[in-house]
Amino acid sequence: MLSRRTFVTAGLVAAAGAPLWSAATAPRARAAAALPVTLKNNSGNGTVYAYISGADTSGRPGFVTADGQFQRLTDPSSPVTPIPDYAIPLTGSGAQVTVTLNDYVIGGRVWFSADKKIQFFVNPGPGLVQPGFTGSDPNWQTNWTFCEFTYNSANLYANISYVDMVALPVSMATTGAAGAQSVSPLPDGALGAIADGLRAQHSTDGAPWDRLVVTDASGQVVRVLAPAHSPVDFGGYWTNYLNAVWDHYRTTPLTINGQGSIGSYTATVSGDTLVFAGLNTNGVPFTKPSAVDIFGCAGGPLYNSGGDARGAIAARLAAALNRSSLLAGGGDNQPDGVRPAQYYQDPTTNHYARLVHQHASVGYAFPYDDVGPTGAQPVDGHLQDPAPTSWTVSLGPGAGGGTTPPGGGDVSAYSTIQAEAYNAQSGTQNESCGDSGGGVDVGWIANGDWLKYARVDFGPSSPRQFVARLASGADAGVSGAILARLDGVSGPVIAEIDFAGNGGWQQWQTVPANIVGPATGVHDLYLTFAGSSSDFVNVNWFTFTR
Repeated sequence: MLSRRTFVTAGLVAAAGAPLWSAATAPRARAAAALPVTLKNNSGNGTVYAYISGADTSGRPGFVTADGQFQRLTDPSSPVTPIPDYAIPLTGSGAQVTVTLNDYVIGGRVWFSADKKIQFFVNPGPGLVQPGFTGSDPNWQTNWTFCEFTYNSANLYANISYVDMVALPVSMATTGAAGAQSVSPLPDGALGAIADGLRAQHSTDGAPWDRLVVTDASGQVVRVLAPAHSPVDFGGYWTNYLNAVWDHYRTTPLTINGQGSIGSYTATVSGDTLVFAGLNTNGVPFTKPSAVDIFGCAGGPLYNSGGDARGAIAARLAAALNRSSLLAGGGDNQPDGVRPAQYYQDPTTNHYARLVHQHASVGYAFPYDDVGPTGAQPVDGHLQDPAPTSWTVSLGPGAGGGTTPPGGGDVSAYSTIQAEAYNAQSGTQNESCGDSGGGVDVGWIANGDWLKYARVDFGPSSPRQFVARLASGADAGVSGAILARLDGVSGPVIAEIDFAGNGGWQQWQTVPANIVGPATGVHDLYLTFAGSSSDFVNVNWFTFTR
């Protein structure tokens, strides 16, 4: 399991060296020394600035300039010393600049800002000072975002993440030895929907979810912070849930599979401590964590002890707490006993993560969001190539890869709509796709799950067929229906495909179905799933034909 720990801490903090995902970059082939990186402004904003930061192979921090040169930061005599301006302007919507990386960059970020430049600083060391997450930060009112990457002799590894915040959307695409890959951006309207959801949650439970929403002087939402960066303490938010969990496991054993070579450990509560038989806790027992411990996944009983057994168990316990899955059916068997549809169902949960996964097709929402049932594919929105020939990073959609950008205007019903390009979902999970063209498919689909695609345009006349690219490794006797509905999960059905196991979860086939109800004009399209309570289908893409 790869920890998706934050790379930026609150306030002005010097950047660390290698990223925490570097363990995933075991050499398979030597990457090319020169890599063209195309930076695009697809945001609709006329004034955008890009930056490429990171460290060279010696660990020295710096920035890559528009001519592809790595400019090492000088070591200042005073903390928080301003650095030279390394902005790469992308003036005008649709503008792009190609920068050739002539050197490897470790623990890097590609940054974008709209309207204003980002202010970077350097501390003695030297250590790069990045934008932080407090109101006193000089970039607090600047609309900025980033993606993370490492480019070394092993490969290019890049990902988007919502572990720290949700902000301006970034999309990516690569070509190279691993083929064409892409990562879709945060759907249009998702930032506002997440902000509205958190405000509504505050009205429901009184917890400071609304304080995670950051607005500019005009009241426009510029970012939504993860609760680990909350400006106010959540205090006893988790108290009642933790009491119920601890009481339950006084008499019911809790088994956590550390996965990989770690194995499983079983615990019951003794006194105020969750005691795992045979587990070396390194002197830090599993007592009830605080809200800060749970959201940050790094302190108190959930501290990161590294790659040992305690670290693996703590990571999976932290994930179960954030998802409030410990009292769900199968919750005594973590993480294998709980389906994604059961996550975030308790009123006390990480509602930021719940809303991120409801509105974003890929990307982790807390540090151990990569924890999942054994064999599940990660949904971290990453690209990895041992010998990349190009990398495109866009502010907004359109970096490539064939995914229909959701919400960027009406989507033709007669285009190929990628399943992961949904605007909202319930109960599903994305995974790497083995179909021709690669990419991502949507899986873990069972009865009651659904996917929403906003503003699908059917035109003046109804289609004749609904066509979907499907696969299933479901057991014999397990089947279900894929229902295409208009304007709601209970809306009128316009097509239905009944599907059962066809030989494997990546055994793809194209399945047509006749239209059974009229569909003209623009509608929100819902794919709803009915039938088996077990997972019964994966969906890669779908379309309609006349």
